Amino acid sequence: MKRIKTAKQLTFTYYSIVAFAIVAFHFSMFESVIENVETIYAENRMLKDRNTAIEQLQGTELMYISVPPFSEAYVGKASLPAGVVLNTAMTDDKPYELDDSSDTNLEIFSMRSQVMLNGKPQEVYLLHYDEIYETSEVQMFKTQSLQLFLSILLLVVSLWVVMRIAGRLTQPLALLSDNLGKRTPNDLSPIALPEGAVTFEVQQLVERLNAYQNQINTMIEREQAFNRHASHELRTPLMVMKGVATLLGKSNSKEFLERQRQRMNKACQEMEDYISTLLSLTRAEDVSSIAYRLVQRKEFEDIRDAHLMYLTSRSVTVELAHKGQIMTKLPVPAFHILVANLLKNAISCTESGQVTIEVSDQSLAIIDTGCGLKGKPDGESYGLGLMIVRGLCTKYHCDFCLVDNDGVGCTATVTFPQPR
Repeated sequence: MKRIKTAKQLTFTYYSIVAFAIVAFHFSMFESVIENVETIYAENRMLKDRNTAIEQLQGTELMYISVPPFSEAYVGKASLPAGVVLNTAMTDDKPYELDDSSDTNLEIFSMRSQVMLNGKPQEVYLLHYDEIYETSEVQMFKTQSLQLFLSILLLVVSLWVVMRIAGRLTQPLALLSDNLGKRTPNDLSPIALPEGAVTFEVQQLVERLNAYQNQINTMIEREQAFNRHASHELRTPLMVMKGVATLLGKSNSKEFLERQRQRMNKACQEMEDYISTLLSLTRAEDVSSIAYRLVQRKEFEDIRDAHLMYLTSRSVTVELAHKGQIMTKLPVPAFHILVANLLKNAISCTESGQVTIEVSDQSLAIIDTGCGLKGKPDGESYGLGLMIVRGLCTKYHCDFCLVDNDGVGCTATVTFPQPR
């Protein structure tokens, strides 16, 4: 497996590469400038000395002449000193250093020119050596070496500063990593910002980690809520099914058996609806992709009729006021459970009087004349029922509120989002 480097190691590596590139570029630029300056100087000097040599050679039979202070002119290649080997790529009127095979260690430049000498075309060769320039070049290299040393020293100091800065910038990340490593799997408390030079990026990372942790915590709470809801809400249909199973063995009447079969089918359907709804609360779904559907009046009537058995000895009536239509993304089982829980809670809080299911455009209100929010509802279903309602409203982006009426009782209202 490839070893992952630390931020300090990466900083040192990248800075070293950049520093080496800067030094190499600096040195190569200086070397290039020195070479170019020397060539340009030699070319201009030799062209001037060539013209001087031609003037002095005109009208003479001389094959060699010295052009003080740094040049010598030779007529014809044969007159060149022994040991001088010209550059094979030489062209006219351009300075070239002698070939490496020449018998000299000096940086001597040569130039060939085609001239008219004493009325004849001749080749004139110039050899140029500037001792003063060479001495100056050595001095420039020494000066440049000092500058190079100072540059390297400055780069080293800069590297130390950059490493210190990198250390301060990465320290919060290291502390954050240590903090996360020490946390137990059950520790879902918010992650604190580490000490040190905390940057915006580190702060943003901690916020994202806390948001992600909150999502995990929400999922755990959903699963725990599912277990609580399931254990309570499924108890009633299971008891109905057990009772029906017991009664089936005590009578052979077809009417009685048909009645018990219907009760068992109803209990099974109720259990199936609760399971699918509770499971949907624990799943992360893309609600935006679900199509809207129109809630039919019969759905409210079926829910009301199914809960009339909770009235038993109470003098409570359940009325349905259908004043508008509701378009919703809630599936049929989830919608039935939402309305059923609100209706069940209203009935359990009302000893006598009336419970009204009021349907308006994109709004559902369950109005009762019971004990209100300050009273104590019978049984545990009140709290768990509202938890399921709030969970469904949150998932499907509905607004839910529960308020006391001006007189008696309270009103539970669910407002559904407008279709788009």
